[in-house]
Amino acid sequence: MESTAYLQPAEQSTKNPETEYTRSMKRHFPSFGIGCLLYSAFYAFCLYKNTSGITYPFFVIGTLCCFFFSSKKLGVPFKKDSVFYITGITLLGISNSMTNSLPILFMNKCGLFLLSFLLMLHTFYNDRTWNFPKYVTAFFHTIGSCFCCLFRPLSDMVSYFDAEKQEKTRGKNYFLPALIGFAIAIPLLLCMTMLLAGADAIFENMLVRLIKALNIWEVIKILFLITMVFFSSYALLSALCRKDVSENTEEKSGFDPVIAIVFTSLLGILYLFFSVVQILYLFIGKMQLPENYTYAGYAREGFFQLLAVSIINFLLVLICLYLFRESRTLRVILSVICGCTFIMIFSSALRMILYIDTYALTFLRLFVLWALAVIFFLMAGVTTFIFYRRFPLFLYGLSVVSICYITLSFYRPDCLIARYNLENGADYDYLSRLSADAAPIILDSSANPYLVSVDDMLEKMAVDKNGNYNDDYYHELYWIKSYYCKMEYRARGMGIRNFNFSLYQAGKYLK
Repeated sequence: MESTAYLQPAEQSTKNPETEYTRSMKRHFPSFGIGCLLYSAFYAFCLYKNTSGITYPFFVIGTLCCFFFSSKKLGVPFKKDSVFYITGITLLGISNSMTNSLPILFMNKCGLFLLSFLLMLHTFYNDRTWNFPKYVTAFFHTIGSCFCCLFRPLSDMVSYFDAEKQEKTRGKNYFLPALIGFAIAIPLLLCMTMLLAGADAIFENMLVRLIKALNIWEVIKILFLITMVFFSSYALLSALCRKDVSENTEEKSGFDPVIAIVFTSLLGILYLFFSVVQILYLFIGKMQLPENYTYAGYAREGFFQLLAVSIINFLLVLICLYLFRESRTLRVILSVICGCTFIMIFSSALRMILYIDTYALTFLRLFVLWALAVIFFLMAGVTTFIFYRRFPLFLYGLSVVSICYITLSFYRPDCLIARYNLENGADYDYLSRLSADAAPIILDSSANPYLVSVDDMLEKMAVDKNGNYNDDYYHELYWIKSYYCKMEYRARGMGIRNFNFSLYQAGKYLK
């Protein structure tokens, strides 16, 4: 675990961004430069106009291999506990090729970015003593360093060639002559091509047809993407090599706890009163409600506000724990706030369940229930941290969020939503907008009570000679036909690069 990765003091690197690793990148610029260029081309091949294809898991695995190869080249060792990050990243990459749900795909990519960044920080730094604020600071500090290193490939290339000139070596270096040759060849090729096209009409015609076949605009966009990824990846590696984030977690004296005691105690009183109301009105339902208010109507409102308050309370407790000095009184008040937050979480969840029971299930409503469950586990960790300060809160929180989200991602929420709504009655227009994940429910006659068979639906929804539908079946089957046509269009455009298991499974129900 201990290695040369920690021999460079962080305080020294703050004063001088040049470290042994940055000097190593300069000395081996051809290796890192060409490596980043190949990675950029690999990135474009896997992800260009391909948000959820089969290439995504290969891209994720390839990225991990490139990172650890670069780390090994720099002399940074592999840490055994990095397996947690690697497993999470790999699972998210696999999930991307198995779902067609846009919200899940978006959150998968956010999760991939965050876990990958944390893996890089964990690899280059000794983060055993880091807490939540330290990780946040290191994250944004490294992001800022990336912008400072955007043009590092150019400066490292110049430094490399200057060093090659000064150092007399027996072997001849062909990298610079080849680079100069390419630089001369590009304008010459353009000039000669234009002259030859003007000299021969047949050659010009063939050239025009070739340009149209190549789709120059697409080529330009791909080259631009490759360039951006090249500079970004090299800059990120350079920022990590600078090691300008202090590895020490400074123990600050903190603010006077009386400040926190005053405002948290007032909040605690408010939360206690609110919690009593929740227990008496919502959980037990024994007290009289306001005039013109039904119990069902009372229960089916306010869940988003309670979700917001629960999140604010979670952040508030963390801020008080990290910014204010130790105080037994403050710990007791914060534990009361945590207890009231648990009641708010249960209240919001109950309200949402009652709301879903009346107005059907959507992705947002399901996500709210998931978020409440995650906040419950996080608050349990914070409550433990209040009384046991050695509790690894950041790693616990990271594990909770990662495991809960990966479970949600692989569970295919759209499939659950379709099954629940068809069993309990729903907004069928919403069902028609679900992703291919819901196809095994919507297009399966054994799961969809409104569908006899796909063939029967297509026959009943076929237009007549005048272009009209059969009125007897139009309103009943239109949403299924709309969903069917959407799946047919998406499955038809699937190729080798953008092959998606969810779309493939949906395609089995198409005729």
